Amino acid sequence: MNHTLKRVKKSEKPVATSKLPSMNVLWHILGVVIIIASTYFFYRGALNNAFVNWDDQVYVEEQPLVLEKEYAALWKTPVSLNYHPLTMTSLAAQVPKDVKKLSPKPFIHVNIWLHIFNSILVFILIWNIHRRNWWVAIFTALIFALHPTHVESVVWVSERKDVLYSFFFLLACISYWQYLQKKNIGWFVFAFVLFVCSVLSKAVAVTLPLVLLLLDYWQNRSFKDKQLWIEKIPFFVVSLFFGLMAISVQGGGDFGGLLTLAGEKTKALAGIEVFTIWERIQFASYGFINYIFKFFAPIHLSAFYPYPEGNSLGAFGIAYPLLVVVLGGLTVWSMKRTKIFAFSLGFYFITIALVLQFISVGLAITADRYTYIPYIGLGFCVMYILDTWLVPLASYMKYAVSIVLGIVLIYFGLQTQKQAMVWKDSETLWSQVLEIYPTCDLALGNRGNYRGKNGNIQGAMQDFEVAISDGCDEGNVYEGLGNCYGSLAMQQPSNKDELVQKSIMMYQKAIEIDSTKVNVYINLGITQVQTNSKDAIITLEKALAMAPFKEAYILPAYGAALINVGQNDKAIQVLSQTIQKHGSRVDVLYNRALAYTNLGNIAAAKADLNAVLAINPNHEGAKAKLSEL
Repeated sequence: MNHTLKRVKKSEKPVATSKLPSMNVLWHILGVVIIIASTYFFYRGALNNAFVNWDDQVYVEEQPLVLEKEYAALWKTPVSLNYHPLTMTSLAAQVPKDVKKLSPKPFIHVNIWLHIFNSILVFILIWNIHRRNWWVAIFTALIFALHPTHVESVVWVSERKDVLYSFFFLLACISYWQYLQKKNIGWFVFAFVLFVCSVLSKAVAVTLPLVLLLLDYWQNRSFKDKQLWIEKIPFFVVSLFFGLMAISVQGGGDFGGLLTLAGEKTKALAGIEVFTIWERIQFASYGFINYIFKFFAPIHLSAFYPYPEGNSLGAFGIAYPLLVVVLGGLTVWSMKRTKIFAFSLGFYFITIALVLQFISVGLAITADRYTYIPYIGLGFCVMYILDTWLVPLASYMKYAVSIVLGIVLIYFGLQTQKQAMVWKDSETLWSQVLEIYPTCDLALGNRGNYRGKNGNIQGAMQDFEVAISDGCDEGNVYEGLGNCYGSLAMQQPSNKDELVQKSIMMYQKAIEIDSTKVNVYINLGITQVQTNSKDAIITLEKALAMAPFKEAYILPAYGAALINVGQNDKAIQVLSQTIQKHGSRVDVLYNRALAYTNLGNIAAAKADLNAVLAINPNHEGAKAKLSEL
């Protein structure tokens, strides 16, 4: 970063060089306009997308802490095995006062603008660290803005955490660079505050201190300088704290009681016994190399990349670790000649290392969203090489390279536009996954559940049966099939008993596979009310203990089961509690009327039946019962 400056006479004007172009306000404005216009143009179609049945219910649609704007609770409660209170707070802030008007459009719109701001920050960061080179900065930023693998982080509502943590992460890098240039402690403090905001948005931001060390390296700071390490202590302390918290939460813990667990208790970290050390090395190496390949050739993109069959990479299993070793060796060898490979590949590795599945998290071997920040390193590396070693070869080369890069960016933009439409709804999302992985149980289960909820029972059952015939061990597949049998039971009264029994069997199978899913217990209990209310009471009481925040769905069925076994007093208590907390519902009022009738309280029964008819004048059961009374 040291430049030799030529002394000039006062009468002479400094001559601008191609390596140090003037960067006035107009050039900044032009760069920002290009980024905003191109990014918004290719992402605008996503504004009409729907919520998808992959975490969006957990984060927004059915998340009571978000819907009810329980901000204090959001800062104490992990959501979906992640502690990211700033992200959850931002989602809650966007929920309308009338929850019935809840729409994904405002959430996606904010995500797009956060992505635009992040792209502008990439532009500013690269311009600052690379000799104020506008050409390198703008193309690096545009690669980041338009790369198709970033669609998942932008248009998926649940991935607000990606674009939000990156916003603070990039601002922290820029602030720290300003500190290095100006030695102003204010910039250092600002970088630390931004770092804390970043880890509160997503725990993967704990890698920032290592990125700051890379910036020190790029700035030619000596690693023998004690000050360099002393000033990183607060950053590493925060990283250690939130890193340990993330490990606890991902393992289903409450971090020594500091956090409050709510909802279904499970864990995201695979046990050590699931994969051998050698398999973990292969999977991590595969991810490292595959992400680099996807950077240059973003093809066959999918929302889900399952582990290979038999957890084996076959003949290529040893090739990926060898490639990583060779690439690492070449990088070290290059350090005596240039810093670019150590810096850019170091940036890539540091920011992607935690999601390389050496410690397996989740069900996928790779994920497009994991490339969001890491690709900045690869993009900068490519542009540095082009600007430093290719462009100087001929006077026309910069124009030729710019044209080629423009074509590549248009291709990226069109692919981004296409990929954004994949996330239009759950049907298009999982259908695209199944085009690449036809036997993926997760995709079959989620598409089947979406189809079932939207009335396509036959299509749903087809998905579930394909998954089961392939040896499926996904609980949501059996749960979905149970829902289908339950729906058919209402449509086919002549086969009701048989279909209800099949529904119960499917729910029980789902619980055998995964006993942590409260929705399965709720559906099982509701179905058991029709056949064995004693079993239904046991099931629903367990569901209520697992997820008291879902009592609005549990208590009506629980009250009906209590009536069936003759516990009318308790039924009235339960149903009255439901009405008091969650408002008057026809089925709840009608069942309470039945309980009052059984106890001989005719006046109270009539009052409830009249309330039912006030809501639904055509309720035949209420008419008949009122006439009888």
